[in-house]
Amino acid sequence: MAAAEGAKVVEQKDAEALCLNEELVDMLSVLDYETEFCDKELRPMTKCYFVYPAQNGSQQYKYFTQLVVWLLKMVGREANWGKYDDPNTVCTNMVIALKDLGIKVDISPGKLKQGCGEGVCSVLHSLLTSVLKATEFQWLPPSFPEEALAEEADVDSDAEINSEGENDLLAQGEEEDLMYTETLKNDDKEDVQSDDEDHGMLEATVDPKEWQLEVERVAPKLKVVVPDDPKEWRNHLEQTKGYKGIIEGMFPNTKQQLQKLSSELGTVLERIRTKENFINTQFETRTGDHREQQEELQRVSQQYNELNEVVMNLQNDQKSVTDELEVVKGEMEERSSTVTDTAPCVKLKDAFKQLRLDTRQLEVRIGVVSHTLLQGKIWQKPSEKKRWSHSEWRWRP
Repeated sequence: MAAAEGAKVVEQKDAEALCLNEELVDMLSVLDYETEFCDKELRPMTKCYFVYPAQNGSQQYKYFTQLVVWLLKMVGREANWGKYDDPNTVCTNMVIALKDLGIKVDISPGKLKQGCGEGVCSVLHSLLTSVLKATEFQWLPPSFPEEALAEEADVDSDAEINSEGENDLLAQGEEEDLMYTETLKNDDKEDVQSDDEDHGMLEATVDPKEWQLEVERVAPKLKVVVPDDPKEWRNHLEQTKGYKGIIEGMFPNTKQQLQKLSSELGTVLERIRTKENFINTQFETRTGDHREQQEELQRVSQQYNELNEVVMNLQNDQKSVTDELEVVKGEMEERSSTVTDTAPCVKLKDAFKQLRLDTRQLEVRIGVVSHTLLQGKIWQKPSEKKRWSHSEWRWRP
């Protein structure tokens, strides 16, 4: 369903573009564009030229831009883009020029760059409408020529439906059917003769004068008037005969010129072949040297690729060794920093000094305590002082 709806939308757009393009051709014909605009390259366009993409898209785009430039000149405006400008720039400047002219353009420059479609047709239609207004052109009502009425054949109004003439016609039809069936029975016997007659040339056996008299007698009774149509087959036949005479008259000279050109081209080709053979013989040694150098270059290139691969592997190994070296350097720096650090020794010295001071203070206190104890003991036993010897500091009972 969605595909069908999309197809309907495309058909509607194409129908709108076709209507616009047909009106474009009519308006351009009014402006006499076939003589004022068209040339050998830009031919008069058909009624669906800008509707569908052409085989030569650049030619279609060029036709569109040149037509816009010509129409702008007719209203006194100059196009502000060049022949070799970028298509996006040209389309953008075209939209700006149309807006300055008072034409509403609701189409992006990208669609105009295609050179076809509904957008291009609508832009040209709007521009042509403004050109016709500027030139004060008016569409006049159509004028129909007066044509003589064809003479009708006499009709017998008193004739009845089931008349004797009709019965005669029916009888003739039945007789023709019988004759047709008889001819069908004899077809197998006359196959060869019928084939010869079918493939043979048709020859008229009627006298032309009698045929002309019959035509003059029957023509007034016919309702259809045969017009003098230039597309009639007799005119085509006469034109064909005329063209045949022209071709037969021009063919000998053309044949001589073509033969002369063929001989000249043959000599030139022969000279080219001889020159090519001479060059091949002269440069054969250089060709061999070049071939050897090419092989040497390939061999050196292969060797270079192999060595390059080895270098890449060695670089990868070097990178891994460098990473390990960085790790070892970090460890060595940490160890050297711990070895050269004298802070622990200083702390040990300070602790040792503090221990010595503490030891001296303890010794002093021990001495004081021992002296105090000794003095107390002395005070406790005054009667026994005499027993102490002056030479020895010990108690004698």
